[in-house]
Amino acid sequence: MKRVYILFGLFLLLFGQIFGQKVEGYVYDAANNDPLTGVSIYYKDKSGTRGTVSDIDGHYELPVPAGSVILMFSYLGYENQSYPLILARGQSYTLNAQMKVQTNLMDEVVVSVSRYEQKLSDVTVSMELLKASDIVKQDPVDLTSVLKNLPGVEITDRQPSIRGGSGWTYGVGSRCLILVDGMSVLSPGSGEINWNIVPMENVEQVEVLKGASSVLYGSSALNGLINVRTKRPSLDPVTHANAYMGIYGDPENKSNIWWDRDFWKNGGYGTKPLLRNILPGSNPMYNGVDLSHSRRIGNFDLSAGLNLFSDEGYRKGNYTKRFRAGGNLTYHDPRVKGLNYGVNGNFLSNDYAGFFLWRSPEEVYTQSPLANMGREGHSFYVDPFINYSNPDNNTVHRIKGRIYRRKDQIVSGTTDKSISEIANNMGFDSNSIPEIVNIAKNPMETLMPIVIPHLGDVLNGNFTGLAGEVEKLGNHFFPTAKPADYMDLVSWVMGRTPLPTNEEELLPWLENALEPVEKKKPGADLTASYYLDYQFSKKYDNSLLTTGATYERVYADSKVTGTHKSDNIALFVQYDRKFFDKLNLSLGMRMEYYRVDDHYREAETKLFGSDIPFKPVFRGGLNYELGEYSFIRASFGQGYRYPSIVEKFVLKDIGGVGAFPNANLKAEQGFNAEIGFKQGYKLGGLKGFVDVAGFYTQYKDMIEFQIGLFDKESFEYLDNLKDIISLLINGKVPGIGAQFTNVGKARISGIDASVNGMYNFNSHTKLTFNLGYVYTQPIDLEADDINAKEEANTDVFSMKSKSNTSRYLKYRQKHSLKGMFDLEWKRVNIGTNLAWKSKTLAVDYFMVDEREKVYPDLMDYVRGLMFGDLHDYWTNNNKGYFTMDIRLGVKITKNIHFQGIINNLWNKEYSVRPMDVGVPRTFIMQLNTTF
Repeated sequence: MKRVYILFGLFLLLFGQIFGQKVEGYVYDAANNDPLTGVSIYYKDKSGTRGTVSDIDGHYELPVPAGSVILMFSYLGYENQSYPLILARGQSYTLNAQMKVQTNLMDEVVVSVSRYEQKLSDVTVSMELLKASDIVKQDPVDLTSVLKNLPGVEITDRQPSIRGGSGWTYGVGSRCLILVDGMSVLSPGSGEINWNIVPMENVEQVEVLKGASSVLYGSSALNGLINVRTKRPSLDPVTHANAYMGIYGDPENKSNIWWDRDFWKNGGYGTKPLLRNILPGSNPMYNGVDLSHSRRIGNFDLSAGLNLFSDEGYRKGNYTKRFRAGGNLTYHDPRVKGLNYGVNGNFLSNDYAGFFLWRSPEEVYTQSPLANMGREGHSFYVDPFINYSNPDNNTVHRIKGRIYRRKDQIVSGTTDKSISEIANNMGFDSNSIPEIVNIAKNPMETLMPIVIPHLGDVLNGNFTGLAGEVEKLGNHFFPTAKPADYMDLVSWVMGRTPLPTNEEELLPWLENALEPVEKKKPGADLTASYYLDYQFSKKYDNSLLTTGATYERVYADSKVTGTHKSDNIALFVQYDRKFFDKLNLSLGMRMEYYRVDDHYREAETKLFGSDIPFKPVFRGGLNYELGEYSFIRASFGQGYRYPSIVEKFVLKDIGGVGAFPNANLKAEQGFNAEIGFKQGYKLGGLKGFVDVAGFYTQYKDMIEFQIGLFDKESFEYLDNLKDIISLLINGKVPGIGAQFTNVGKARISGIDASVNGMYNFNSHTKLTFNLGYVYTQPIDLEADDINAKEEANTDVFSMKSKSNTSRYLKYRQKHSLKGMFDLEWKRVNIGTNLAWKSKTLAVDYFMVDEREKVYPDLMDYVRGLMFGDLHDYWTNNNKGYFTMDIRLGVKITKNIHFQGIINNLWNKEYSVRPMDVGVPRTFIMQLNTTF
C-alpha cells in the first residue's frame, strides 16, 4: 500500500510540473470593451485540443503545459486571435484579449435558420440582413418602413409577402411569421401582424428568411420568417433617444387634397400630434419619440424602452395614436455557471383607423362611408425564460413562456355627414318627399314600367337601356348627385337601422334619423394566449442536434363572433452537420397537433391508410464551399398554415362592409425549394457578395380574400341573379363584404438576385449598397378550369374569381427592383432608396373587370355606383411605378446625429391594389442621440 502512495505522489508531482502553469484573463469586444461570453480559448498539442470558454464577465482560466504554446481565441462573428506564449514551470500569466468584429459581410451572424448562431455564408436558404445602423437611417415609424425596401419583400396594407408568397387579405392570416427574439408578434386569434408592438427603439438586427420555415417555427411561417433581434446591455450604461417628425406634402393631383387649416381648427381628426400646436400648418403630420436605456447592474442585465407616436394620416380618417413601453431583465446566476433567467415584457396602447375603400377617384385619400372604421384597445405580454448552457457536455437548455392579453374594439361609423349635407350635395328638393314615400309604399308600380320594356335586353346581358332609365329616375330626385353621394346616402340609412316596415313607423323614424348618430362600438373583444417553448441542443465534434416542443392555448371572446378556443402542440427536431470543413447539411422534421373548438382533427394526415390528427412536415438543406467565399446551396422545406379563428369565424360590420365566416376553411400547405449561389468578392477597397437563387413554391388549398355579395344569414357567396332576386323578394338585402376561402393549387417560381457590399474610398469615406432584383411567376394551377366554368355560366350576375382571365394569382407583380445606397464622409451621410415594380397582375373581380366587352354588364354598374370610375383609374395607373427617397444627415457631435429625409421624392401617385393610393411626397426630420 505504501508503494501505491509513493507512485501516486510521483504522478501528482509530474502532473504538477507539466500543468502547473496557467493563463487567465478577460476577453473584450475591441470596439466597446464589452465582455464577451462563450469565447473559445484553446491550444493544440500531441494529445489533441484542450480549452475552455469565457464566462458571463468574459473571464477565463486555462491550465497549459510548460514551454511554448499558441493560445487561440475564437468567437462566432469575430476575427480569430492567436497569441504565442512561452511559460516556465509553475508560471501564471495574465492575458486580456481584444477581439474585433468580422468586417466581411458574409461573416455576419444569424440565428433564424437553425435556432442557433451561424455565419450568414453557412446558411442553406436565402436571407436578407438589416443591421441597426441600416434601420436608423430609414427613420421608420414601424418595421414595415424598412422591410419594404428589401428585395423580394413587399408590403401591402401592412401585410408582408416574400417572393410573391402572399397576396392581399387586409392583414389577417399572415403567411409570414414575425418574431422578436424568437417569440411571435402575430396577434393570437386573428393571425395579423401587430407591427406596433415591435420595439423599434431597441433593435440590433433584422433577419429575413425567404422560404418555408414551418419545421422550426410552426404555422404562419409558410412563406418565410422575419426575426427581430434586440440589443443586449453592455458594461457601460447606454441611453438612446430619437425624435422625429414627418409632414405629408401636397399630392401631385391637387384635387386629392382633403385638408385645410379649418379642418385642424375644427378638430376633425382622430389624433393630435404633439407638434400640431407649434406647427399649425394645414398639411397632416406625424411625430414620435423613441427612448431606450440599457445597463448591467451586478449580475443583472436591464434594458427598457418607450415609444410615443401620433399620425394624423395622409388619408382622411386614417390615423394612428400609439404608446408602447417594455423591457428585459436578465439575471446571470453566479452559483451555476451558464445559467441565466429573467423576463421580457411589453405593453401597447393603440388607437388607429385603417383604410379599405376610397370614396371616389376624385377623392382617393378619403375613406368610403361604407368602410369607415377604427380600432382602439391595448395589449400586453409577459415572457419568462430560463437558459442553461453546460460547456462540459456542450448542451443547451432553453425554456420560454408567454402570457398574452389583448382587449380592443372596433369603432365604426357609416358616415360623418348629416342628412342635410348629403341632400344638399345631391341637389335634393324636400318637396319630393311625398313622392318618395309613395314609391316606398308601392315599389312595384314605379319600378315595373321601367324594367319590363328592357327585360329582353337584360336577359341577353345588355343593361344599357335599363341603366339609363334608372339614371333618369335618380336624376329626377337627385339632379347633382355623384356615385359617392349615393354611397353617403346608403351609408347614412344603414347607420339608422332598423328601417321602418310600415307607414306608421316611417315618420318617427324620419324624426329620429335627423339626430346625429355616434360611432358604433359593438363591444370589446378579448383575446388571451398562453405559450410555452422548450428547446434542447447538444453539440458534437462537427454536428449539432436541436430538438424541442411547443404548446399554445388561445382563447378569443367577441361580442359578434362568439367564444372560440384553440390548442396547438408540436414536437420538432433538427440535425446539422459539417463535413470536410466544406459541406453543411441540415435536416429537420416537425409533428404538429391543432384544434379549434370541437374540431379535433384540424391537422389530420393520412398515414398508411389511416387518418391521424397530426401534421408532419420536413425540411433539408445543403451548403457547400466551392472555394474561398464561394458557396452553393440547395434547400427544400414543407410549410403549412392553419386558418386563424378570425378567418374561420369572423362576422363583423366594419361600417357598411361586412366580413363573413367560413367554418369549412381548411389549412393551406405547400413546399418551397431553391438552389442558390453566393460569391464573395474583393477588389481593392470594394468588397461584398453576389447572390443568385432560383426558387419554386407550390401551395395546396391556398387561402385568399374573396370580395363580393353575400347572404347575411347563410353566409353563402352570391354569384347569380336568381339568388339575389330571391333575397330581395323575401325582404332581405345582400351583404357587401369579404370572406376567406380556399382557392386550390398555386405555383410561384422565379429568380432572386442581389449584390451587397461596401467600398472604402479612404479612412473617412465609405459607400455601402444593397441592390436586388426579383422575378416571379405566380400561377393559379386551376385557372384554366375556372375560366372554362365561368365562361359557361351565362347568368347576368355571375361572379368571376378575379379581374381577368390570366393564369396569374391576385395582387402580385412579376418584376421588382430595389436598391439602397449610403455614402458616409466624415460627419456627413447621404443616402437613397430606389424601387421599381411592374403592374399588379390581377385583382378582385368585385373591384375591377379588365375583360373586353361589347357593352357594360350588371357588375359594371354596381361598381360604378360603389367605387366611381375605378376601372379607368386602375387601367391608367396600373402600369408599374418608380419611387425614390433621399436622405442627408450630419453628426453634430460624436453622439448627436441630425438627418433630413424626403420620401417619394418625385411625388409619384401609385397604387398596388385598387383604391389604395400610395403616400405622397413626405418631409421628415430626425434627431438622434446616444449617451
